[in-house]
Amino acid sequence: MLMPTEAPSVAAEILLLEQDAAQFVVFEEATENSHLSIVKECASILDFLRKQGKHSDAPRPDLILLDLDLSDKEGCEMLADIKKDPQLKRIPVVVLAASQSYEDVFQAYDLHANAYICKPADCGELVRALRATLHFWLGLARLPRG
Repeated sequence: MLMPTEAPSVAAEILLLEQDAAQFVVFEEATENSHLSIVKECASILDFLRKQGKHSDAPRPDLILLDLDLSDKEGCEMLADIKKDPQLKRIPVVVLAASQSYEDVFQAYDLHANAYICKPADCGELVRALRATLHFWLGLARLPRG
């Protein structure tokens, strides 16, 4: 599969929900031209997005990367909450998951995910997949910013 090998040149605010610290380096490499905010717990993501509590100065993300390998139930509830909120629902949410199950894919789209990406196990392949995803969302797609 032919995918961009460099991070998009467009600077953007990206919010990542990820608990695996080993993955942070991979995501930082893939998003090198953008600002990456990492939230490690599902319970904190709405506070971040709504600028509540310790996240009062949080930037509004242009794109959300939601790792559903954390906890399918919590992640799906978080996706549903984001897409129900009139102030947040237009922010694209890209679901990342190891699962290739059609049930998981359908569930994510039923909850209004904007894309579902099966995470490759290989770190190099993951960087390439993330860069291709970011190239589309930050380089080709026109986003409702602000």
